Formats: sequence, C-alpha cells, structure tokens
Amino acid sequence: MLTRQGLAQIIEDGEVVADDLSTLTQAVLSRKQWGVFVALTFSVLLLFFVSLSWSSVHIPLHQIWAILLGGAVERESWRTILIDIRLPRTITAMLVGVGLGLSGLQMQTLFRNPLASPFTLGVSAGAGLGVAVVVIVLPVTFGYGTFGGGLWDNLSTVSGAALGAFFVLALMLAIAVRVRDMTTVLLFGVVIGSLVSAVVTVLVFFADEQRTREFVEWGFGSFHKVRWSEVPFFFAVIGVGTTMTLVATKSLNVLLLGENYARSMGLNIPRARLGIMTSAAIMSGAIVAYAGPIGFLGIAIPHLARGLLGTSNHRVLVPASLFIGMAIALACGLLAELPGHTLFLPINAATSLFGAPVALWVLSRARRGEWV
Repeated sequence: MLTRQGLAQIIEDGEVVADDLSTLTQAVLSRKQWGVFVALTFSVLLLFFVSLSWSSVHIPLHQIWAILLGGAVERESWRTILIDIRLPRTITAMLVGVGLGLSGLQMQTLFRNPLASPFTLGVSAGAGLGVAVVVIVLPVTFGYGTFGGGLWDNLSTVSGAALGAFFVLALMLAIAVRVRDMTTVLLFGVVIGSLVSAVVTVLVFFADEQRTREFVEWGFGSFHKVRWSEVPFFFAVIGVGTTMTLVATKSLNVLLLGENYARSMGLNIPRARLGIMTSAAIMSGAIVAYAGPIGFLGIAIPHLARGLLGTSNHRVLVPASLFIGMAIALACGLLAELPGHTLFLPINAATSLFGAPVALWVLSRARRGEWV
C-alpha cells in the first residue's frame, strides 16, 4: 500500500514507481475496506433513525416506521413533528456532511495542505458578507433582517449568502486562472477572506442590537432553518458538487504525484484546478447559505477517511468521505440536541468539540512528517 511517507518521497524526488501508480488507480477494495464501508453504512442508517427519534419530544422507533410508510400513528402530532421538522433537519445534516467532507478532501489535495478546508477560498467570508448586507444594511420594512420564520425572511438570507459566496468564488477563479502557484492562490484566499471579514465587522459594529443578534445567531450555524421547499435546491447543488468530485477522482490522484508528473500524463492543470475549486466552492457556499458557517468538519472528515481506509486513493476516499461526512454531521446534530428541552446548542459548538481534537491530532502528526 502507498504510505504517506512514500508518497511524499515520490513527490520530492520527482520519480514515479509503477506499483505506487497502480495503488492510486486500482478500484478493488480490500476486505478491511469493505468492512469499513459496511460499518459506515450501518452507522449512517442508525444515526438517521436516532436523529428522527431523539429530541425534545421522543417518538418511538416503530412509530417512525409507521409515519414514513404512511401508516396509522398513536398521535398525529408526531407525524407533524417528524415530517415537517425532523426529516428536513436530518436531510440537511446529511447534505452538510457530504458537502463538507468532499470539498475538504478536494482542497487538501489541491493545496497539498492537511489543514486546508472548504472555506480556504474565502467563500465562507463572502457568504457572511451577503448575510450581513441582508440582515444589517437592507431595510427591515422590505422583509429583510429578521429570522422570524417567514419564508421570505429565510429566502432572503439564503439569497444574500449565495450571492456573497458567488462573488468571492468568481474572484478566486479569476485569480486561479492567472496564478500558477497554488500556495499563492491559497494566500490570496486567506487575504480576501480576512478583508471581507473586516467589512462584516464594520457593518456589525454600526448595527443596532437586534440586527447584530440576528447575524450572530446565523453565525452559530443550524440544521433547523431549511424548509421542504428549499431541500430540493440544496440537494441539487450538493448533488452537482458530488458528481463533479466523482468525475475529478482521476485528476485528484494524479495531482497527488505532483504537477510536473500530472502534465506529463496529459492532465490540463488549469482546467483541473478550476473544476476542483468550483466543485468545492459551490458546495461550501450552499452549506453556508442554508446552515451557516459550519467549522472543522471539512478538515476532520478527510483525515478520518484516510485513517480508516488506510489509502490515498481518491476512488476510495471520495465515497468514504461521503459516508463519514453524513455520519459525523448526524452525530454532531445529536450532540447539539438537548432531550427534554426545546433549546438547541449551536451546531458550531458541537462540530468544534468533535473537529478541534482531530485538527490538533493532524498538526501533531504533521510535525513528524506523517502527512502529505
């Protein structure tokens, strides 16, 4: 199996070994990897049903089956709670996990940086600016700036976040076309993100207390704000990003061996970069728009996939990150629940409790040269 140290040496020396290439291109899973995928599938299904059952109101598992299958239930209120509240919330969590896992994997491979994340390009900051404009700048009399629960309020917030994310994405793609060095592109993303965040800070500073509170609540992140009318569009965006990631698996594997080798294999480097960045950015932008800036998962999920599957082959890592992302996002959603209470912890608190230790673990291993 191709180890990380071996891969690093291959990249450094500029040499490619046939056995290592076959490791990156093979699609056959080992018995251990099959076992991991079976366990991940079971975990996702278990967490899915637990998420539907576990909250301020407990719904028995057999009643959940009855509701999902359209049968009779003991209490009609359970049907309303499950269908209108918990099911879209659970689907949102799964979509967030998929998007963050896949976009984080792509960013870490593209930038050759173990701590790169879906928000490295500054897309999160751009979405935050869009929300700040909607919540703080635009007049409340036109229906903007409140999270009171109306469809227009949520739609305006999502639209603002999407436009802000798209603005930064377009800027970063234009930079990526003109700049060949990906480290420079990474630094551009950090600088642009910091600049946009500074503008948001100024807007919040001059905002009144109510609008500041609304913006801060959005920044906490939540799986609860997506309605059924918005689920299809969210699903479609994550689906497009996932498809683009699957198409790019060969390019991601080749990029692991260095850009010089990738060019010798006939890979169009600028086109591959644009495709990978676009895929990661549209997924992370949609996630920020619908669920807020969810931290740490984009860093942690790809490393968990590499550790559990023991490979750098993206043909294995992409589906693994997809399943792990769903499982971890569902678990974090459960961690944010307070059974017996109507209050929910900010989802960012739950993801940080999970993701921060993984990030520290990655840093400790990077110091020993164990990560590419």
